[in-house]
Amino acid sequence: MSLESLGINLRIKLVLATSWFIENSAKLLGYPKTSQGMPIVSDPNAVYGLPLHQPRVPPSPDPNNMLEAIFGNVPKSSAIEKFYYESTRDGYYNFYIEHYKNVIFLPDWLSRWIQVNFEIGVNTASLEIIRDTLFSLSIYFMFFLQFRTMLYYFITINPYTRPWIYLISLSDWIYDLLFHLGITRRATFFGFPILAIIVNGVAGVIADALNHLVFTMPFLPSEGQAGRVLIDGAPKDVIMFRYLPSLWFSHPIPDKLREFWYLERPEIYRFMKNNYGHLDIDFLPNKILKQIYESQQHSHLTVNAFTQDTEKLKVLLSHAFYNSQIWSQEFSHHLLDKPDTFISSVFEHVGNVV
Repeated sequence: MSLESLGINLRIKLVLATSWFIENSAKLLGYPKTSQGMPIVSDPNAVYGLPLHQPRVPPSPDPNNMLEAIFGNVPKSSAIEKFYYESTRDGYYNFYIEHYKNVIFLPDWLSRWIQVNFEIGVNTASLEIIRDTLFSLSIYFMFFLQFRTMLYYFITINPYTRPWIYLISLSDWIYDLLFHLGITRRATFFGFPILAIIVNGVAGVIADALNHLVFTMPFLPSEGQAGRVLIDGAPKDVIMFRYLPSLWFSHPIPDKLREFWYLERPEIYRFMKNNYGHLDIDFLPNKILKQIYESQQHSHLTVNAFTQDTEKLKVLLSHAFYNSQIWSQEFSHHLLDKPDTFISSVFEHVGNVV
């Protein structure tokens, strides 16, 4: 058999094997009884229900001036947006977010600890700054990891000489830590070291997770309710946070927030008082509550003083009445026993007066 015939036979067998593999794979999906082929879906995420939040990591460059165009701009996170709204039925601090499959919340215990110890109520700007800073640091750390790996491809460059040593020292600490933990020796694949790939991947996962992290203050993450709203004219699945946060019932509301209601937004104070006044929650600021307490204490002391004076007056009156009874008894007794003496003494007293 010639080489040409052998090549034709091999190609025929390869085509038959490929056809057999495709046909039997399609039978696992119901072909030809229940389907006429694979379904075509415009949105691949719709097969699994909820969409995915898919920001780019690292983010796309977005320079705003010449300096950023040359050296690059600070990477910014693409966090899930919160949409706030006010309602006379739901309250004044309601918000919702789009319901993604990969949205990340803090644990309830951690969110509660942050709110109670740092008095973070509605404004989460400080937490978002920390999140964005950690995101930027993660992106820069990924850059130094990639630069460290790239240096080893240039055999003419000794990475442990200046100035390269300063750059790779920024990522040396993670390799030293993994070496002491014994992970470096096991991070190989058929003898090829893959530790740099793993470390770079972990840094990317952390940066990506920060993009999906949502702070739910003043609510706890478990208070979110699934629902659907119209966004840009299309119904979308959302997670809603509304009504009274449970933490405001179990712990005092931050004093700055209550003072803001009392001085600048009295309608919020009236709404809270009318709807949740039966729950024994302090909606007034601490300084107003202190004034009310002091006035009540002063009124209480005044009432106590008045009560004590009344009791003293009662004692004096009873004592005077008791003495008057004794005097009247002595007078009657003296009048009955010695009437002449009494009458003469009376006339004598009247004469002296005249």
